[in-house]
Amino acid sequence: MAAIEPLHRTSTAASASAPVLAGIYSMTAGVLEVSASLRHRLLLHIGRPVWTACLSDRLVHRQLRHEGDIALLPAGSQAIFERESPSTVLIVELSPALVQEAALDMGFDRRSLMLEPERQLRDGQVEHIGWALKAELEVGQPNGRPYLEGLGLALSARLVSRYAIRRPGPTPRLTLPGGRMRRVTDYIEANLDGDLPLRRLAKIAGLSLSHFKTLFRHTAGVPLHQYVIRRRVERARLLLAQGDLPINQVAIAAGFTHQSHMARHVRRLLGVSPSDLLNRGK
Repeated sequence: MAAIEPLHRTSTAASASAPVLAGIYSMTAGVLEVSASLRHRLLLHIGRPVWTACLSDRLVHRQLRHEGDIALLPAGSQAIFERESPSTVLIVELSPALVQEAALDMGFDRRSLMLEPERQLRDGQVEHIGWALKAELEVGQPNGRPYLEGLGLALSARLVSRYAIRRPGPTPRLTLPGGRMRRVTDYIEANLDGDLPLRRLAKIAGLSLSHFKTLFRHTAGVPLHQYVIRRRVERARLLLAQGDLPINQVAIAAGFTHQSHMARHVRRLLGVSPSDLLNRGK
């Protein structure tokens, strides 16, 4: 196994929850197992070229790593590197929260983004930030934590803009445009006491019958027939509360076929009988 020795790194007293951790490490030749971590990690090669074999997806990839070459290990990923000669590497660890903050600042949906492992990258912007981190570590971090976190945020923004992959999210449900929905519901309210043919309502919405039924359900949250029943029950409640009509006439005025039909739906939706509502209005 390869030995790894820290040359310079952020303070050992730094909290495990710090947004950015960085270190410069000297590595001997041999096999280095990089275990999974909760953080996103970048490994920036420093110094002379080194032949390196990387085990990924059960395949061995042998590459010559030059100064500035970068390996990206997203949170949860692991890797095995075998280096044929000693080398030096800058390792930067970024908290997922910092990367999500960068994504949010850039207008991305942070929940739909993911990073994929990369064995060998060349990226001038990432490399530039890496050299700035290296210089800061080598002189004892005179600019303090805010400077390190600023570089970490810049690095996170680059990863999001250049290397993040958008995960497919749920397909948004289509709904009726506001104007069409209002025309349909206005027609329903004006004709609650009569027939409401589905084809007539679909025509008002300017849609095919099947398309209209689907979009209306997505917009109203309930199927059309349930929506109409709820509106008729509400009409019946108002008429019963006024107390001007007997129950059988209220049923007809609200669009129910008969009094028992109305009573069944009033009890189901309101938990009381039409007689209870009529008596409350008196």
